[in-house]
Parts: sequence; C-alpha cells; structure tokens
Amino acid sequence: MAQNFLPNPSDNPNQPSVLNLSGEGQGRREQIKHILIGSPQAVRNTISTLYAFGYAQVNDWSTPQPTENPGEVISVLIRYVLLN
Repeated sequence: MAQNFLPNPSDNPNQPSVLNLSGEGQGRREQIKHILIGSPQAVRNTISTLYAFGYAQVNDWSTPQPTENPGEVISVLIRYVLLN
C-alpha cells in the first residue's frame, strides 16, 4: 500500500521531483493531506494503527494541536502520489 506514495521532497532535496514507480511513462506528483481530528487518545491510536499497517511512520504526522473544540486535537500527514 505505501509504495503508491512518494517521499516528501523536503525530506531529501536530491530526490527527483518525478519518480517512475511503475516502469511506464512519466507522471506528475500531487500532494495529498490526511487529517485526523478527535480526542488525543483516538488520534494517537489511529496513527499507531496506520504505522502498524506500514502506511506511515509515527513521526511523519504533525504534532497534534488543539482545535476550537475542548478535548479535540488535529494532526496532519502530507504525502505525495504519482499521477499518470
């Protein structure tokens, strides 16, 4: 599942902006944001579950920040996908 995503270009400035993962033609990168909103425990548990599935490293997520709702936080993961 995670192989469909490309690394964040800021993680490695020497990384080419377009990668050919399928062996077919060139594609373009597009940013996608995953947003988790919920109680701190629910957000932590979901991040840990996605890590266990091999989807994203725990440290790839932003630090949970409080929202305007009491007892609620938000955390964001930015990934890049290759579009053909």
